[in-house]
Amino acid sequence: CHGAGAPFDVQQNAPKGLSGNVFRTAMAETEMADAATKQELASNLTLDILQIVKISQGQHGLRHGDHTRYRQYCTRRLARMYKATNFSHGKGRFQKKTLLPEVVADANHLMIPLINAERAWSYAMELKTDAGNDPRKRSHMIRRLRKATVHASELVALCKQLGSARTALEAEAYSSFMFGNFLAEQERDWSRALAKFMRARKAFEQLARVGGSEQADVCRERIEELEPNLRYCTYKRGNSTGGDESSLDAEDLAALKGESGADDEKLKGMLSEDGEKTSSSVAPTSLMWRGHEIPLRNKDSRACVATAANQLAKLESPLTMSADRGLAIYDKALMAYNDAKQHLRDEITAASSVQGGLESTTRIMEIKLSDRALSVLLLEKTIERNKFLVASATAKLAGDIKLEKGEKATRPEDLVHLYNTLLRNYEELAESGPEVLRGLDGEDKVEESVRMDCMLEQMLLQGQRAASLAAVHLGAGSHAEAAVLYARAAEHAAKVQDRAPKSSHMAAAAQKVQDDSRKARCIALADGTIAHVAQQKGLRLGLNSVSLQDGASAGGMEARYLLDHLDEYKSAVSGKGANKVHMMPMPPKMIPIAVNPIILDVAGDEIVYPDLEERTAVKKTSTLRNLFSFAKRRET
Repeated sequence: CHGAGAPFDVQQNAPKGLSGNVFRTAMAETEMADAATKQELASNLTLDILQIVKISQGQHGLRHGDHTRYRQYCTRRLARMYKATNFSHGKGRFQKKTLLPEVVADANHLMIPLINAERAWSYAMELKTDAGNDPRKRSHMIRRLRKATVHASELVALCKQLGSARTALEAEAYSSFMFGNFLAEQERDWSRALAKFMRARKAFEQLARVGGSEQADVCRERIEELEPNLRYCTYKRGNSTGGDESSLDAEDLAALKGESGADDEKLKGMLSEDGEKTSSSVAPTSLMWRGHEIPLRNKDSRACVATAANQLAKLESPLTMSADRGLAIYDKALMAYNDAKQHLRDEITAASSVQGGLESTTRIMEIKLSDRALSVLLLEKTIERNKFLVASATAKLAGDIKLEKGEKATRPEDLVHLYNTLLRNYEELAESGPEVLRGLDGEDKVEESVRMDCMLEQMLLQGQRAASLAAVHLGAGSHAEAAVLYARAAEHAAKVQDRAPKSSHMAAAAQKVQDDSRKARCIALADGTIAHVAQQKGLRLGLNSVSLQDGASAGGMEARYLLDHLDEYKSAVSGKGANKVHMMPMPPKMIPIAVNPIILDVAGDEIVYPDLEERTAVKKTSTLRNLFSFAKRRET
């Protein structure tokens, strides 16, 4: 036994067959599991597996069949997920960690086995394209597919224990599809491969019936992809000598025979309960805006608002979600809000055409109130969308997000345009926000609150826009203009700090803008001073180097040019190589030129010129004399 102060030797106390590092890893995982069991397990987690896979594959190479690009994307996203979920594999040396149910806190943890499976599958498809008749590459491809099935099975186990019924069914469909691909490429057990594909098709059909329109479209696409595999496996199974079904489990055997499995009815019940809970909790009967409940009677509008809420629930942090994915989600949500407004306007038109007295007027007033509230909510979601783009662009400029291959680099000018758009959005919100509760209780308080919030947001955006403009000028080398703009940004942030509550996020954001602007202003002034000193130094050196004397070559010899002695046969080569030939000096040599004498006319004012009026006087004669003299000239 070890004493109280004796050190614990891991290598000595490790069980037989295990090295010290492996034993340390096992002990660390055991301690992590013991600590995690003290916490409650997460439950009812939701993850749109099929939608995520479809969007990721379409945006990152598989639209053009580029599996290499998609594999690289999966590797980068997996690294981001490890960092975001704090699920690292040791420091320095790799230490494998298992994703236990006790460690899973949210749906982001479920993304880890999904991205792992996608990476292994894309690598297998890349090897399949390049394999040809090479048996080594084909064997490598099958091993990667087996790895994909392992990760897919891990995803199924976690989703069945922690996820909702729909998420578990999606994971089961995904795993069956991946397992069928592995067995089909292995070309050994065609019965089992056919059973896996049929289980996947049945799961896709159930999801298409239970889910919404988008999920139904995705499931139909998956079913169309399965049809060639089903036909091929059926053909190979019929040609094989006796279909061995002993390796099939109950679910695979039931799927192969077209019967209902033991868990199908239970799964359908879970899906129906999940659908009822979702529909009852998501489809609201009223809208909440700044603490006021606004009724929403129209059924179609309520469905559109629920669809928008479901879309917005898929959003993640800009550090883990690409800007294109976030834009797609926001666009779908904004379209749903627009559809809800259109349904309300159609109802207003229908209610106006009916003459129902006071009841009809009250109904129209209520619909208009809901329409105004939806318009303001649509504007607020537009502002959130633009802020998401600002956060993504800022992270890319700071280097927190690596650019994808072929992606255009973000510039400070892009941030300036986004800030201008946000300023216009807040101007519209300041005008339309107070009109929502016009004529209702609490109108004055809401109007004052909306105007104050918009004013503070606009001042903060003006400071951020000034900082972005300063970055633009700094990139162009205008250090003085950049320093002035950074000072203006700090002034705007100081105004926000004076008016915003001290513990609010607005005050914290303003403090950050003020600190960053002051630091950047000092750096801009220092860089400007350095650039000015360097410019002055270069100018002095340039003036000192001006000379009328002929230059010399690098070796100290006087350069000889061919144009100087065209009438003589002299070599113009001052070294080895054609680049040492001197044809003519560039720029041309400066030649001294004699300066013309300067003549100053200082005696011109002292010279007295003679009077020439007598020579220039005109003799006076009469008209009659002129006529006779003219006649004489004619006679002559």
